[in-house]
Amino acid sequence: MVSPRLRFAILVAKLASATSRLVGNKGETLPGRILLAIEPEAISLLAQNKEVILVSGTNGKTSTTRAVVSLISQLGPVTTSGSGSNLAWGAANALMSPAPYAVLEIDELHLPGIIAQTDPTIVLLLNLTRDQLHRMHEVKRVADRWHVECTEANETVFVADIDDPYINYAVVNAANVVRVTFGGRTHPDGAVCPRCGSYLTWWRGIYSCTCGLTNKEYDLKFKKGSAAYRNALLANVVGEIAGAQPVEFSESQLERIATKKIGDTTAQFRLTKNPASWTEALQGELQPEVILVLNARQVDGIDTSWLWDVSFKTLKGHTVIVCGERALDMAYRIHVEGIEATVVDTFDEAITKVQGGVVTVLSAYTAFFELVM
Repeated sequence: MVSPRLRFAILVAKLASATSRLVGNKGETLPGRILLAIEPEAISLLAQNKEVILVSGTNGKTSTTRAVVSLISQLGPVTTSGSGSNLAWGAANALMSPAPYAVLEIDELHLPGIIAQTDPTIVLLLNLTRDQLHRMHEVKRVADRWHVECTEANETVFVADIDDPYINYAVVNAANVVRVTFGGRTHPDGAVCPRCGSYLTWWRGIYSCTCGLTNKEYDLKFKKGSAAYRNALLANVVGEIAGAQPVEFSESQLERIATKKIGDTTAQFRLTKNPASWTEALQGELQPEVILVLNARQVDGIDTSWLWDVSFKTLKGHTVIVCGERALDMAYRIHVEGIEATVVDTFDEAITKVQGGVVTVLSAYTAFFELVM
């Protein structure tokens, strides 16, 4: 039974949401904030009568969550945060829906708290890499928090991509785990075992440690592939556990990409927000002309030292134009790697420099949404 306090909190939150939408806002963060301000236990209370599935990781949360939503929708109505609001406020707002299923994208730092509050049926753990260093700090900090909560969540099934040693460490003591491998891959922060601190032994993406941490032991194995390919398969593993029929997703459905016509130029945008996503994008198909857009606002990550974790060698031979608030950081980084670029102040100026009909645009988080959405 819903308590009077929670009922009142939901009423006020929904009124705030409606008012916010009337003035042109999306209305997803404000109602959640109000709900939790009035009833701090709202997330726990609202999750009691739902099957909750959580998705988290440094990269791929939003697109993979959408894939899981489409799978779970076979079973009944699903609530989620359509805009990708992944903090506690977004979760609270989504849980106000009467839908019996909730599929929630959750920020890495917020995941342990949301697991504790929602007692989820399934948690999908995608990856952990460097991102927003001013907030997350090093990867081990997040992995330690995940490790504690995964160990304590005895009723939850964790679907884990254990080719990432930090994900494997997070679930190493969990009671219910489906360990998935894609034949191994390297990790930029994978020199040292996150479990015991010894050096990991690596061979072609397969790692092992004297403490026993390894991706040689698994429950499911798939062939190697891109991040989008891996996330599509992981989403289907979650769907199978929940009782849904498999769905074939194209890789483009699980990538943050968009195409936009700007004058006579077709700009192919791709979100590149941290070392992992830049590396993935730079290994993909690039047009002869490439625009790199780098900002350093709060959600981008104020600290841009991560640029030195990325190899830009695939840009050699391309015409490169750099813009954004931290364009000089990017220009110097690629200059060190032997790649010269034209530096301009704005994207509008950058697009005028393009000579061909199609250009690849690799852009930071804030730039992507400003230019595309």
